[in-house]
Amino acid sequence: MQMWMIWGIVLVVSLVIEAATLGLTTVWCAAGALVALVMSLMGCSVQSQIIVMLAVTVVCFVICIIWIKPKYDAKRKENIQPTNADRLIGKEGVVIKAIDPVEGVGQIKVMGQIWSAKSDRRIEEGAKIRVESLEGVKAKVSEIKED
Repeated sequence: MQMWMIWGIVLVVSLVIEAATLGLTTVWCAAGALVALVMSLMGCSVQSQIIVMLAVTVVCFVICIIWIKPKYDAKRKENIQPTNADRLIGKEGVVIKAIDPVEGVGQIKVMGQIWSAKSDRRIEEGAKIRVESLEGVKAKVSEIKED
């Protein structure tokens, strides 16, 4: 198999992975493979193709990690729309079914709504809780200790 074919396969596989993840995960490898593919078509030695491919990949990786990815991630976070469920965070409620972290069961009632809940420790039915965060469809809660 000729080297330009190998570089073409590496390029296509890298781009397919990048398209599937959309996280700037293999775009630098694709850039290195593209440069090596062009070098192969120009008749450069295999050793120089490999060296240049690695160099371009490393440079693109550093540029992506230091400069592009932080801006890309910040832009993606700007587009996150809060849901009505977010208003539960910080609210107090009551445990209606004991929360057991080992079994992964428990329910709470907050603002008139019933939610599945989880906690780092067991919380008995009837205890007052505060919603700390939402993790998927479960509310992560902590018990409010009464003085």
